[in-house]
Amino acid sequence: MIDLDLFLGSRPLRSVLCIVAKTSGSCPGRVGFKMIVPPDGACTGSVGGGSMEFQVIRKARLMLLSCEEKPCVVSFDHTATAEPQTGSGMICSGKQKIVLIPSSPFKYELEGKQGFQVDINGLNLLDISPDDPGLHTDGDSWKYTEEITPPLTVYIFGGGHCGLALTLILNTLDLRVVIIDDREHVWTMEENQAAWKRIVLDYADVSSLVPDNGGALVVIMTASHAGDSVVLRQMLPLNLRYLGMMGSRATAKHILKEMQSLGFSEKELSSVHTPVGISISSQTPAEIAVSIAAEIIMVLNKR
Repeated sequence: MIDLDLFLGSRPLRSVLCIVAKTSGSCPGRVGFKMIVPPDGACTGSVGGGSMEFQVIRKARLMLLSCEEKPCVVSFDHTATAEPQTGSGMICSGKQKIVLIPSSPFKYELEGKQGFQVDINGLNLLDISPDDPGLHTDGDSWKYTEEITPPLTVYIFGGGHCGLALTLILNTLDLRVVIIDDREHVWTMEENQAAWKRIVLDYADVSSLVPDNGGALVVIMTASHAGDSVVLRQMLPLNLRYLGMMGSRATAKHILKEMQSLGFSEKELSSVHTPVGISISSQTPAEIAVSIAAEIIMVLNKR
């Protein structure tokens, strides 16, 4: 839900990092959801919302008020028959544990670190990724470990109105956006301050921009079907988590037939989400962006 370095970076005040560490059944929030609670004012992130989150915030601020230094684990039972000390006031039928970690205002060095571990003594960064991440308990002792991973990156080819609208929505989903266009001085590219990177480059030379590691997401929405075709032929050989291409059904059929003539297999072509996005009869750039974002969420949430 939030970047870990928002918490681990230099902060002017103490705060509490809250992490969903374990869930069973139906629960608000999943393992890894995070929220930063300052002494007052707005929180950053979420651990799921509802009355449970309100109780977490209250507990975190009590920890700050009492200058508590040691992390703790808070348990919630989301059932109508829950005991008073663990009942959340919700009846969604699940159970979960949340780790609360007070932080002093000093800077951690994240570079080169692969994970972090929290126990009753505090938070420590790890040089290697944890073998068995998650919450582990043994009597009164407990340990929570998590791998540190960068946000997923969406590469948008085409810096027009739809690219701008999509960037804004993807940012709310904690996805990092790299937007690429082959045209100089496109005002929608210049307006797109929400993108992590903005790149102006000939579409014939973009294959090296996207990592071939199974984690990248790509959306093709250039200003012409010729540009779409040039980009698609470079993306198809890559191992991608998502590949979508905007266009009408007729345009998509034409470009896919062209790719087939270049030797790409039916299996490779079937991986392309085109026309891109779920079908909601979208017309405006904002509506198109919503449909694409929804399709990306659907792909990412598949187990």
